[in-house]
Amino acid sequence: MLDTVPEPAFDRITALTADLFQAPVAIIGFIGSDRVFFKSHHGTAETEARRGTDPSRSVLEPWIRDKYKYGFHAGVPLDSPDGYAIGTLSVIDRRPRRIEEQHMRRLRSLAGVVTDELAMRLAARTASDQADIMKSEVDHRVMNSLQLVSSMLQLQGRSAASTETRQQLLTAAHRVAAVARAHRLFSVNETRERLPIVSHLRELCSELAGILGAEIGVVGAIETSVPRDQVLAIGLIVNELAVNARKHGAGLITVSFGWNGGLHELAVTDQGEGLERGFSVTEPTGKGIGMKVVRALADQLKGQLSVRSPTAGRGTCVAVSFPAR
Repeated sequence: MLDTVPEPAFDRITALTADLFQAPVAIIGFIGSDRVFFKSHHGTAETEARRGTDPSRSVLEPWIRDKYKYGFHAGVPLDSPDGYAIGTLSVIDRRPRRIEEQHMRRLRSLAGVVTDELAMRLAARTASDQADIMKSEVDHRVMNSLQLVSSMLQLQGRSAASTETRQQLLTAAHRVAAVARAHRLFSVNETRERLPIVSHLRELCSELAGILGAEIGVVGAIETSVPRDQVLAIGLIVNELAVNARKHGAGLITVSFGWNGGLHELAVTDQGEGLERGFSVTEPTGKGIGMKVVRALADQLKGQLSVRSPTAGRGTCVAVSFPAR
């Protein structure tokens, strides 16, 4: 509470205290190492006072003697939930006066309102911290579980008798791993609505290169942020296209992310043998589900899927153009 801005919740209490006692000054002060900070100061422009060191007297005693001489002062301590005196609620007048016990009861009741407010704030902060810890633990377990599933699928794929089954299991493992990577990005940036996509793609491509045994990299991309609900779809598209390109013998695979005609464009280019005759992005041939997954993800981004020849050399460039939000 030290050196924080005034708040209506406390200003109302000092105004009510001054009114009940018919006194010009009321203060809610919190105790620092060598001073008392005035969180609320009704009737005075000062914001702090030198702290008194005599434990038998009010911490405001030196300041009151200096400013108000032999006037009236009544104060009660503000105690923390664990019993420490952390401040004072004080009412001050320049003229001497008597005080009745009922007045002190009212002052103690008002001090109780202050400490109740502090206790509620502390409880809210503690609950928030515990929720953050629990969320972090859940995120960690989910990510570990996804990585475990991916590892199990890879092990199962390597031991499969059928080449087709082995390939399908390994592809499934890559998809689960891509989800785990996106989840890791979400957990690190949990409060952000927009996330940097190019750095995520670089990390994704680096890991895919090691897994697939291919050269995969991000080229010519300037860092751009996208809404967090687009990150998973973008990562999965790259994962599917890179795995598919590697399956068809592509040695070098490049990924780009930028602008084209006012739209975001994600493109994956390979130097493989090119697409088979009669291939269509709207109705891809073959039994594989890779391009079907890419089509579904492009629809999720409200984008258009296209295939074109690379600007140089052989191979294929598959691009998804989608509106920027």
